[in-house]
Amino acid sequence: MTSASIINYQLEFGLRVFGIWPSSSYAILKIAIWTMLLSTSLVFQYWYCITRITSSNLVDVLDGLSLTLSNTLVLLKLIVIWFYNRTFRDIQATWSEDWSSNSSSRENKQIMIDKSILSSRITNFFIAYFGISFFLYVALALVSFGENNDESVSKTRQLLIRMEFPFEYTASPVYEFIVVVQFIFEAFIVYAAAASIALIAALMLHVGSQVDIFCQKLIELSNYSGKDKSQSLVIRDIVTRHQKIIRLSKNIEKVFTYISLGQFLLNISVICFISFVLVVSLNMEHGFALALKCFPYYIAINCEAFILCYTGEYLTSKGENITAAVYHFLWYNLKSEEARDILFIIMQSRSQLKLTAGKFVTLSLQTYANMLKTSASYVSVLYAMY
Repeated sequence: MTSASIINYQLEFGLRVFGIWPSSSYAILKIAIWTMLLSTSLVFQYWYCITRITSSNLVDVLDGLSLTLSNTLVLLKLIVIWFYNRTFRDIQATWSEDWSSNSSSRENKQIMIDKSILSSRITNFFIAYFGISFFLYVALALVSFGENNDESVSKTRQLLIRMEFPFEYTASPVYEFIVVVQFIFEAFIVYAAAASIALIAALMLHVGSQVDIFCQKLIELSNYSGKDKSQSLVIRDIVTRHQKIIRLSKNIEKVFTYISLGQFLLNISVICFISFVLVVSLNMEHGFALALKCFPYYIAINCEAFILCYTGEYLTSKGENITAAVYHFLWYNLKSEEARDILFIIMQSRSQLKLTAGKFVTLSLQTYANMLKTSASYVSVLYAMY
């Protein structure tokens, strides 16, 4: 766990590797390198899918296309975060300031520590599960390579990642070199995918901790019977906290709304393609190995979509907590100038905290259910055409 932060070491390391962390060294060089590598890789991946889209092996095409779309989503996430680097710096400064300002209060610090522990567990889970899914995918792919012992198949060696190159790559040692490079490169891409979804979960948990502290301050103010200047200071602190929560949630929405849109659209396609591969594999000769290779990947994509939608649901519920806390607060017992500050919070709380996908769809558990329904509909259409 990093000192006084909602971001743990594993997540911070990933953000530094991809040039996202505000104090990351050689950030511009990292951005240029990853942009070049990802763009080049995607060109070869899409080339493979386009050249084989008319082939009879639809399962192989969709298997390669699903991984291609996932890598495209990773590039999209990185580009958006790089583009909104200044906004992300403001977000990082806000959570650092929150940890510093709340460290003096034992109750506030404990709330933030609890959220930080939960954030660390979520981050470790995603990194571990995505890593296990990746190694299982690679291991089963290598096993399937080993089953092809006849000479005709050896001339068309398959790669870990479906790619089409403008040169001959099946001869040794070129083939082995490409496989090793693909393994290392895709491992970093999987790390980036896990870090990106863990990042938004961590930021939402931090917003949740600030909402909990805000509601706790309102309860303390309700039980406060004094009429001295300290009451006015507490009210001013509550108003300031509420404005910071709104500003932080808007900054998070600004950075992640287009990421959420891309993930919303591409995850529907990826879930659809992987579901189709799993369904078709049941009737294939070597379908069990294919299903075993794709099923952990299918679970990982679903977890990614679920966490994205759940963070939107979580933010909305925390906004409703603010509205409920202010509604039950006895603001009319305050002095007129103090009551005006609370009324200002009431007016601002009418604006719902939410996370959207491109400002079109509000992310919620209902949105996740709609994603699954849409994917299932597309699977049925593909299976009917197969």
